[in-house]
Amino acid sequence: MGMRKTKFWWAMTLVLLALAVTQSASHGEEPQPPKSAGNAGVQNNDPGKQQLRYQDYALFIGGISNPQGSLAAQEKGPEWVRYARTMNQNWERFENRQLRSMRDWAAKEVATCQALPHTIFYPFSGPDVLNMYTLFPRAQTYLMVALEPVGELPDFSALNERNFFAGLQRSLYELLHLNFFITQKLKSVSQSKELKGVLPVLLFFLAREKAQILEVQYWLMQPDGAMKMTPALNRKKPEGEGIPGVRIVFTSPGSTEKQTLYYFSLNLRNDSWQRNQHFVSFLKGFGPLATFEKAASYLMFRPYFSAIREFILDRSQYVLQTDSGIPLKHFDKTAWSLKFYGRYQCPIRLFSNCLQPEMAEIYRKREGIQPLPFGIGYHHRVKTSNLMSASRKEKAPSPEVK
Repeated sequence: MGMRKTKFWWAMTLVLLALAVTQSASHGEEPQPPKSAGNAGVQNNDPGKQQLRYQDYALFIGGISNPQGSLAAQEKGPEWVRYARTMNQNWERFENRQLRSMRDWAAKEVATCQALPHTIFYPFSGPDVLNMYTLFPRAQTYLMVALEPVGELPDFSALNERNFFAGLQRSLYELLHLNFFITQKLKSVSQSKELKGVLPVLLFFLAREKAQILEVQYWLMQPDGAMKMTPALNRKKPEGEGIPGVRIVFTSPGSTEKQTLYYFSLNLRNDSWQRNQHFVSFLKGFGPLATFEKAASYLMFRPYFSAIREFILDRSQYVLQTDSGIPLKHFDKTAWSLKFYGRYQCPIRLFSNCLQPEMAEIYRKREGIQPLPFGIGYHHRVKTSNLMSASRKEKAPSPEVK
C-alpha cells in the first residue's frame, strides 16, 4: 500500500506541474517569431534579479523619483534635480495638450477595429515609441526601424550627467513641442559621447507612460539570420557583422501581460532592403501587421523606397498614417476600406512637391471626413493635421515559416 500511495502522489505532482506550465504559457507570454525569422536558439540570459535595475534606470532617465531604487543616491545631484523639474513641467504640458486627446481618440477609432493585429510596425520611426504606444497601447509586439543608432544603457557612475541630461533634453525638445523629431538634429545629439543613441529616449518615454521595464537586451541580427543577444546591464554589445537592435520587454500600467518592443537600426532604401532579406523574413515571421507612420519625410513617394511600401501594403491588416506615408493612389479601393480624419492641406514647404490632388479633392468635398482633436505629423497644430486609416477587406498573409 505504501508503494502504491507514493506512486499515486508522484503522478499527481507531475499532472499539477504540467497544468502550471500550460497555464503560464497561455497568459501573457510573448509570441516568438518562428525559426525562419532567425530566432532559433536564442536564450534569455538576463537573471530575474536584474529586472528591478532596468526599471531603476528607466525611472532615472525619465526624471521620476525612485527613492528605493539602485540610483537613489544620484537623484540628489543638482543636474538630475534640475532635469527632473524641467521634464515634469514639460510632460504635464504635453499630457494636457496632446496625449489625453490622442488616447481618447484612439480608444474610439483604433481600439474598436475588430481585425487589429497584435503586432505594430513603425518604419522610419526614430525613437518615437510614444505616439505609437499612445495610439496602440495594448499591442503584444512593437517593431520599430530607423536610421538612428541603438545606443547604450548609460553608466551613470562614469559619464558626465550634466552633458547627458542636457543632450537628452535637446533630443526630446521637438517631440514634446512639435510632436515629431527633426532627423538631423536628433542625429547630432544621439551620437554625442554621453547619449550615443536612441535607447535612453525609448526608456524615457516608457517610464513616463508608467511602463514596468522587465528586460533590456542588445540584439545583433547576423547575415545568416541568427541572433546574438546580451543583457544591456552587462555593458557589452554583441560583436560582429549584422543589423544592430535592442529588445525591451515591459508591462503596461494595470496589466501583467508582457509586451515587447524591438528597435533595429537599418536603412529601408530598396538596395538595403534587398541585401537584408533575412531581416525581411524576421518581419514576416510576426504575421499580419498594423502599420503606423507619421512624419516620414514622404520617403515612400520615392521609387527607391518602393520595396518597403509594397511590403506594408502586402503584410498589413491595418494602416494608420499621415499624408507623409504611402501615397493614396497605392491603396486599391477594392482591397482597402479608407477613413479620413482632420484636415488636409499642402505639405510643408520642404515637401511641397508631394501634394496629392486626389486626397485634396476628398477633403475639399468634406464627405465623411471625421474630426481629429489633436495635431500630428508636420502640421502639428490642432485642426491642421490629418490621419488616414486603411482596413484590409480580406485577411493579410499569415506568418511565414520555413
